[in-house]
Amino acid sequence: MLSEEIGHPNFNEEAERLAFTKKYIDIVIQASESDEASFKENLREQLEGMELNDSSLSYMSMLTNANLLRRTIDEVKKLKKFANKPYFARIDFLRNETNQEERLYIGKLSLFDKETQQPIVVDWRSPVANLYYDGRLGDVSYEAEGEQYDGFLSLKRQYIIEDGDLKEIRDIDLTTNDELLQLSLSESSNNRLSEIVATIQEEQNEIIRADLNRPIIVQGAAGSGKTTIALHRLSYFIYTYAEHFRPEQLMILAPNRLFIDYISEVLPELGVENILQTTFIDYVKACIKKNIKMTHPEDKLISFIHHELENPERAKMISEFKGSLQFRDILDNYLQDILKTLLPKEDFYVAHFKLYSAKKLRYLMVHEYKYLPYYQRIDKIKRVLQNHVRFKKKAMIEKITSFYDQKLDKGLAHKGDPEKRKQYISKVLDKKQEGLAQIQKQLRTAVTSYIKQLPKHDVFYYYHQLVTNEALFTRYAKGVIKDEDIHFFCQYQQHLYEKKTYELEDLAALLYMQGKIFGIDKELRVKNVVIDEAQDYSYFQLEALKTVLETDMFTIVGDLAQGIHSYRGIKDWHIVQEQIFTRASFKTLQKSYRTTIEIMQLANQVQQLLNMNLPVVEPVVRHSPKPSFFMTNTKKNDIQTISKMIAAFYKEGMKTVAVIGKTNKECKKIAKLFQQYSDIHVQLLKENEEINSNNVVVVSSHLAKGLEFDAVILYAIDEVYQMEELDIKLLYVSMTRPLHRLILFGPNLSAFLLDKIDPQYIHIT
Repeated sequence: MLSEEIGHPNFNEEAERLAFTKKYIDIVIQASESDEASFKENLREQLEGMELNDSSLSYMSMLTNANLLRRTIDEVKKLKKFANKPYFARIDFLRNETNQEERLYIGKLSLFDKETQQPIVVDWRSPVANLYYDGRLGDVSYEAEGEQYDGFLSLKRQYIIEDGDLKEIRDIDLTTNDELLQLSLSESSNNRLSEIVATIQEEQNEIIRADLNRPIIVQGAAGSGKTTIALHRLSYFIYTYAEHFRPEQLMILAPNRLFIDYISEVLPELGVENILQTTFIDYVKACIKKNIKMTHPEDKLISFIHHELENPERAKMISEFKGSLQFRDILDNYLQDILKTLLPKEDFYVAHFKLYSAKKLRYLMVHEYKYLPYYQRIDKIKRVLQNHVRFKKKAMIEKITSFYDQKLDKGLAHKGDPEKRKQYISKVLDKKQEGLAQIQKQLRTAVTSYIKQLPKHDVFYYYHQLVTNEALFTRYAKGVIKDEDIHFFCQYQQHLYEKKTYELEDLAALLYMQGKIFGIDKELRVKNVVIDEAQDYSYFQLEALKTVLETDMFTIVGDLAQGIHSYRGIKDWHIVQEQIFTRASFKTLQKSYRTTIEIMQLANQVQQLLNMNLPVVEPVVRHSPKPSFFMTNTKKNDIQTISKMIAAFYKEGMKTVAVIGKTNKECKKIAKLFQQYSDIHVQLLKENEEINSNNVVVVSSHLAKGLEFDAVILYAIDEVYQMEELDIKLLYVSMTRPLHRLILFGPNLSAFLLDKIDPQYIHIT
């Protein structure tokens, strides 16, 4: 095929380069999986009749360098995975110090010719690849291992490769407006993530490659790529510190199990495997090593949405208080008193030998071992006493032996009645034997008996003692919360205790106390943590994690505008930065890559109703029809109209469609209406349930968070959105789910708060 027909003058040359790279990978895999003799024979057969161009990477050199081609099992696994698409971009960089131009192909793996030490493919995470993401054509520089390298970037090129064939080439400069990004964003929702590494934008790249030795907090708008950026940062960390960190030392805390299933498919694409992926609830259970009977984490939210609570303000107060740093301070004071109950009160004796004073043991517990959890300090004391007993054992036995031997000598030297002397000596020998047996027994049991005197309870006992005992709790909480709130709080906790149940809000305190009193197992003490949907965490949850893990190396991403759990969650990132992660950098992502300008303009109007001073979200330049509002008619007519719209979406090439109702109750009605009046199959989505891509999804507003669809229809039958914080956030979440189309069906404009916003952003039918 002529290059002119393809539309790029270098198409044939680039197609040959791709063919060479694929062939090279194939040969490397063969060399790694076969013995040398059979490898050479197979290679000769493959090369017969091929026209080999004159290249420093000639195939013929491979015949004589089979050993140099061999790779490890893990490397071969990666080569197989990316063999059909070994790279996605190229840069041409003239390095000043060498005055030689380097032609670098960038992909998801690193592949070097071990003979020439020339890169065939450069890993996207390598320092020089930063020029592709951040560099503009012209004079540029990058840093690697503390050194700055200057030069001239003459070319940035992107490739579209499908099933091993080169389809298209684009030469680019400004990545924010490049055509490949537009193409990626225009795809359906189930095709986008796998290729995001090729379209990482400058502001995203800045966060991915931000200082890995400091924590980072990211406030990211809906659709800004928070999750994918966090995962790419984790991948970059693993690449950069491969020699210092094992993957098992890293953890992703996900909002639910469905999310874990989703990212478990994505992570291997990023070279991230064997890391701990869990939810906060499951992590706490693993740390405490006991199952914890929980109220459903969403129950309280649903009660707020449905206005089912008698005293919602009190319920919010309790949730917010249990997630506060003030509650942590109360626990710190309580923990100090727990420590006092664990301090030895009596000197340590073996028989009548005093081996350690209680005062000295208390000093060790309070000062020398303060870096350890309480019961680990006791274990340390136990080992100290055991070692001391072993050290003193011989001297104690000798002392007892010497004492009775002196008595024997005295008896033997006695000149009196032989019978009495005999009885005396016999008695002394019995006493000696008894004394030695007694001390031998005490040497074995004294330490254990001494340690058993100290109280031992589990973390649940200590927690209940505090939160269900009003007199005790008042001692620590007086002045922190109101007296009437203390009474209500303890009653509330007593009610939970009677049901042997815990709320999600209790877990921060339980984890914190577990860490302080008992510690957590070594395999759970990871060194680097990624938290997604962090706006739904409380301040105390973050503090508890940081405390038990003894690290502040966290990547925290979230969006306060989507904080539908704000009654228990974070309201201000500054508190996180100033009081918990004081070394953290703070970044914002204002650009949305998910949805179109027209949809985002409407969602921005809703976001402004929150009065949270959050930055206006900037959609990437991609257009769609303006969101449309339809007045509801009869339920039958509504469903028939919606069904026609859905059919039209599918004809346009859209693959995922969702109908979002405000509540679960509303969604059940919607699903039933589809069964009655439409041939379209719908899936009423439940929590943690996998989405069936063949069905239209009916999902409640709170479950829609974190999901995305090609087209979204908001449908209000009986449940409308009111002018209050939670409803505004639920509406904002719902409006920011679609990639391409947004339709609203309701009894009137106020059902979606459209009467409160500028009418130019909505098309009213």
